[in-house]
Amino acid sequence: MPVTMAPSSNEAHGLSDEDYLVLRAKQAFMVDPHAAKAWMLTAKTLYPNNFAVQFEAYNIVKTAKNVKEAAKCFETLLQQFQGDNKLWNEVESLTRALRSDISESEPSFLRAMFANLSTDAQQQLLQVTADRSKDTMEHCRLLMILLSRFPHAVSKHGPRLVDTLLSAEKHSHCQSPDNCYRKLLVCELVPLMGASPIPVELPVRQIYRLMHKMVEYYISCMLTQDSSEADPWEKIFQGFWSLGLMLNWELAKIFSQPWGRELYWQQIMNNHEHFHHPLDPESHEVRQHVYCTGIFFMRCLHEYISALQSGEHQLVLLEAFVLPPSEQETSEPLPKRRKGDDSLPLVTVDTPSSTNSGGCPSNSTTGVMNCSQSTSSNRDRPVFTSSVVAHLTTTIRCWSMINSNDAIQRGVTKLLQMVGVDQWLSAFHQDVKLYRGEVNELVTHLLQAENSEKTVQGQTPNTAPTMSSVVLNLRLSSAFFCLRQLPAAVDRALQIIGMLGSVPIGGNLSSNLLKQTYSQRHLHLLPLARTSVLQYCSHLILSALQASQHFVSQPPGGSATTTELDMCVGNMLVLLQLELGDTNQPMPGAIDLLTKLVSHIRSRSSFSYPIFTNYIVNADILEEIMHLATRQEGSVAFEITPPSSTQLTSQRRISTRGVDKGAKEDFKSAMRRQMARSDEPLEPLLIKFFTSEQDYVRRLLWPQTKTYTPRM
Repeated sequence: MPVTMAPSSNEAHGLSDEDYLVLRAKQAFMVDPHAAKAWMLTAKTLYPNNFAVQFEAYNIVKTAKNVKEAAKCFETLLQQFQGDNKLWNEVESLTRALRSDISESEPSFLRAMFANLSTDAQQQLLQVTADRSKDTMEHCRLLMILLSRFPHAVSKHGPRLVDTLLSAEKHSHCQSPDNCYRKLLVCELVPLMGASPIPVELPVRQIYRLMHKMVEYYISCMLTQDSSEADPWEKIFQGFWSLGLMLNWELAKIFSQPWGRELYWQQIMNNHEHFHHPLDPESHEVRQHVYCTGIFFMRCLHEYISALQSGEHQLVLLEAFVLPPSEQETSEPLPKRRKGDDSLPLVTVDTPSSTNSGGCPSNSTTGVMNCSQSTSSNRDRPVFTSSVVAHLTTTIRCWSMINSNDAIQRGVTKLLQMVGVDQWLSAFHQDVKLYRGEVNELVTHLLQAENSEKTVQGQTPNTAPTMSSVVLNLRLSSAFFCLRQLPAAVDRALQIIGMLGSVPIGGNLSSNLLKQTYSQRHLHLLPLARTSVLQYCSHLILSALQASQHFVSQPPGGSATTTELDMCVGNMLVLLQLELGDTNQPMPGAIDLLTKLVSHIRSRSSFSYPIFTNYIVNADILEEIMHLATRQEGSVAFEITPPSSTQLTSQRRISTRGVDKGAKEDFKSAMRRQMARSDEPLEPLLIKFFTSEQDYVRRLLWPQTKTYTPRM
């Protein structure tokens, strides 16, 4: 028979026996915990199947912060009363605590209590809670807690969870790979399956799908500047190693090794050499090579693109300039050459030691690397500069290997399209064409891109030049110069100078634009900074003028008129000022060119360049001109200054021609005024020259140009 107890107070009136025992336990807990425990023990013994009694016993030990007793009571509740809503409210609090790292009192206690549950109870709790959840994301997160705490359960529940997450992402119509379902799948579940002590079995098709999803997710994170994912390539490699093992891919083992570009490249090359034509694109061996090579290529490509953007200014690969053989003989020695280097372009990149922030170029060769081997001086270069050329060459080598086999090429191309690296590939493909010398194809591609850009800009008239327009014109100018289409190259360079307002201020003059090399070609990674871009355009125009019909091999009496020759030499003197810089640190070849120009003027015995005083302020050039004008024997007659304020234009032009003493004095005064301007900044002076006198430059490269009178 049930035990009957008389109520002891008005508060106990009308209570059942079990409620009375619970009440007494509550009252005693405030003053005598031991008495309270005795009351609850009595209640639990007498009413083992009463939820209210058992739940109150749990609450009392929970309030007392007794972790072990609370775990014991909670486990009893979980086994006997799964259908009670009050219990599930507590379960929800517990699972929320497990998913968080909040250090508050109750969540910390609940996590400690969970740790004291038996292993079976923990698994049962998480499994049943996940099954009861109506929210898909909540269900998946609870299962992830189960799998992370019990690795042996991964092989059982992992495949089903993969299906759930893939289906949930598909039906939620997520616009970006960076969504909650994909993140849980690739960042948490794939690593758990890879670390499972019991191999996880998945359909082959689904493994490939997981590979695509994983790479696409991390690529998306890399393209997003504010992504919180750390070391995405390390995670891709770990994931590929795990998934590759499921497919029994031998080559996937390389992803378990620490990253080393050359180490990985050698192993991929060794695997590639074993292939024989024809290949079955669907074969195990080809797919293994496609995916492993594709991932390696993507990392090299990403490192190259990142290296281009890692400095203060973005870099762009352009055709640069090679010292003529006659100048190589008297300049610095060439880097040591290896067999086969002749066919490879020399690639240079500036370092702090190969530029000069003071406005004059350095003659350091640091920052130069042949595409097959670096010179000994490269050992001292900072990582960010020495690596960019290595990234470029390795990526190009890998791309060449991929395209050497149709089956591999189709497979890798399809993989690249799936994971969304178009943004990286666009610029890289342009660099590859330039590097390989496929310049006609590059020009065609760039002109098509320009037409597309003009179509877009046509919809928004009066659009200011953008950096993309500057880069496109730089590439076109560089390509036209490589093809020796000098008028087109100069025209693009002049357009770029007109866009300099949209180019970031900064940059330094570089000694690496003009190099001596055994290679037939020289490429340079140019910083997209105003000074650097101006220097490149200026040197390109100077080189074009050197190669123009008005200057090359023009002895006295040649086909070019005296006016054209003088105009060409005068323009070259203006541009040469930037090359000369400081007397102690001129650009390579600058002194030789100045000597050649002075010799030309001396051989002609006269020189007419009406805008000389507007633009020439370099001390070296002025001293040479003064020497030629004042030497006792064989002096040169100059017409290089406009009339002074005291003279009428109709009377005479100031010059050294004839024996007019007043004219000679005016000439000397003009030279002294020019010398006083020798510290004047050259950049604004050159920009003014290119802006105001561009027709003066074009006339020398376009024979059909009408006669042009320069501005005084």
